Amino acid sequence: MASSGTDDSVMQFWDEVVDDMEATAEEYRESGWDPIELHPGDVTALPPDHERFGLDVLVPDDEFETVRAAVEAENASFDDVEVYRASTGGTVFLVVAVRDEATGTVALVPAFYGVREARETLEGANERGELPVHLRTLSNEEIVTFEPDDPTPLFPPGGEE
Repeated sequence: MASSGTDDSVMQFWDEVVDDMEATAEEYRESGWDPIELHPGDVTALPPDHERFGLDVLVPDDEFETVRAAVEAENASFDDVEVYRASTGGTVFLVVAVRDEATGTVALVPAFYGVREARETLEGANERGELPVHLRTLSNEEIVTFEPDDPTPLFPPGGEE
């Protein structure tokens, strides 16, 4: 995964987050769910003045197509969100599990952001009461957006600045 300003300690922790996402997927699988595991190429916190505010997650084409098909399926309703969060050295790491109870499908989205670099995004999320998570491919032609009802689990733990 490439992202500007990431250092070795962030990348090492990122590898652990992806491992945790894969372990979480296995737990869901064992509980009868159909997990969709995403492996981002980049994550960017987009500020409120951007045309698409929130966390922008670049995913491989095949993984995007799987999520898009699941979201567009008849009777699909990905509206239950669970967030696993950790923080170290001013960076917040997330695994966002977006579930559709009716179909038994869960999309698992690992993400991270630097608190300092995401300050405008976090302030906008506080003001708006939302922090959307956008999935896209490199071509940026199509986007799948998940909007948690409560964005606070995506915020830094303990109000960390």
